[in-house]
Amino acid sequence: MDSGLLATRDHETVSAINQRTGTGLRVIGRAPHGRLGGAIYASWPDGRLAVVTRFLGPLAEARRTAEVLAYVRDRGLPVPRHDLVVELDDGVAFVQERLPSAPPRRMTPARVDAIVEINDRFTGALAARPDVPVRPLCPDRSGDPCPRHEVMEAHSPRSHWVLSEMLRILQREPHEMVGNDLVHVDLTAANVLFDENDRATGVVDWNLGAYRGDRLFALVQTRLDREWFVRSPDADPVENAAAAHLDEILVDRIAPATLRMYWAHWMLHQLSRVIGSASSEVIDWHLDVAESRLS
Repeated sequence: MDSGLLATRDHETVSAINQRTGTGLRVIGRAPHGRLGGAIYASWPDGRLAVVTRFLGPLAEARRTAEVLAYVRDRGLPVPRHDLVVELDDGVAFVQERLPSAPPRRMTPARVDAIVEINDRFTGALAARPDVPVRPLCPDRSGDPCPRHEVMEAHSPRSHWVLSEMLRILQREPHEMVGNDLVHVDLTAANVLFDENDRATGVVDWNLGAYRGDRLFALVQTRLDREWFVRSPDADPVENAAAAHLDEILVDRIAPATLRMYWAHWMLHQLSRVIGSASSEVIDWHLDVAESRLS
């Protein structure tokens, strides 16, 4: 999207929040990374820094997510405080604290270790919160919040076969995630903050919700996100080494059948998203990844 249109949209979003809450937020910039091109940087009237993001779900789910994050933050976990959950005409917005961070850098094996380490801090975080839902793996469901199976089924014989293989893997017993960890379902490198010494300091962008389950599930999404860099025509050898290092960690820490189940879940979501909206080259790329990870 054109930068001028983005700026206009950002000011409109913050203006709508101010109209509904009377908070007096002011736009001061835009994050360089993140879903939909980056979050809005804002400031409160007293000078405190804030981040405005869109929650990709209903208001009730946004409120639940903010409450869960407040619960774990009060217990020392590195997540931002969510000050406001605001229903707008075109969706739901979060206004959250802006955590300090250094400028983004390329992914390295050391940064992979830092992401794994900060994600491990979520171990058992929701042991006393059985009310927090487990992220569904969607072995026998089609439609919100699960991917629409019929999209893959109808696209091509190849995608039909991949879908059948995914569902076969996902329907094994047990076919749902277990655990009491806090799970981030969009744990890309852009959603982990670092300091100048490459130490991970915070996990942000919970705009798809906060769930209970196995924290290692999130690292499969981290690895899938790195595939774009690995398959780039001018791939950085250091980025490739980081991806290979994360592959080793996943194989070492997740049982083979569970790892295939997690890959099937993530690829099911990715493929249902790109089919119908991406080029045949991108779709084939995703099918290649799926076939390589499901064997």
